[in-house]
Amino acid sequence: MNPGERTEPSASEDLFERTWAVPWHAYIVPAVLAALLFVCWFVTPKPAAEAMALSWAGLERGRTATIWLHMFAHGSLLHVSLNCAALLALSGPLIARLGDPPLSWGRFLYLYFGSGLAGAALFLALNHSAAMLGASGAIFGVFGALARVHPHSGTLVPVKSHRTWLVAKAFVKEHLLMFGLLALTALLWGKSASIAWQAHLGGLLFGVFAASLFLERESRVHGADGDEEG
Repeated sequence: MNPGERTEPSASEDLFERTWAVPWHAYIVPAVLAALLFVCWFVTPKPAAEAMALSWAGLERGRTATIWLHMFAHGSLLHVSLNCAALLALSGPLIARLGDPPLSWGRFLYLYFGSGLAGAALFLALNHSAAMLGASGAIFGVFGALARVHPHSGTLVPVKSHRTWLVAKAFVKEHLLMFGLLALTALLWGKSASIAWQAHLGGLLFGVFAASLFLERESRVHGADGDEEG
């Protein structure tokens, strides 16, 4: 490879691959968040959880707190368990690249809740009758931010890169799978459900673009693993 040649992660790279160390304290904040989500699900009766869902109808009745509360409420134990598992798996590696604590924790919370709010905004923009709850929008934002981290150097990957193309493909494939499972559930057991894909997409986009505020940029002198920030 010629000196100064621009490189990007190879097409075969796993989005979850990393070579940087993740210290134990990188898991403190996501563990606390996961615990809060579980506690909220266990202590909140189903009618109260449904009242925490975000919708235009609720906002028009003055329930503006649902803009935040919907991120803590979940519809089932499976729902909260899957979200917490993803939160714990994705957050530690990202926090490890956001600096030292407590600054890294504050940056992570900005990305997490900012993604949740961005997901809520896109959901409301595209839905005028449905309601949604759950932390999925915030967690997709964490996924989007982590995708901007180079798997070897740990520095910022450009938005226009092969990694973000992999993110787009993973997003579409995952949602096609979820829609298929929901359709099968409705066919076999007569139970209908929906996915707030708009919130997922809004959170993902926020994470992808807001990550550039905090991640270290690659030096202009590139080695074999370097990426130039566009």
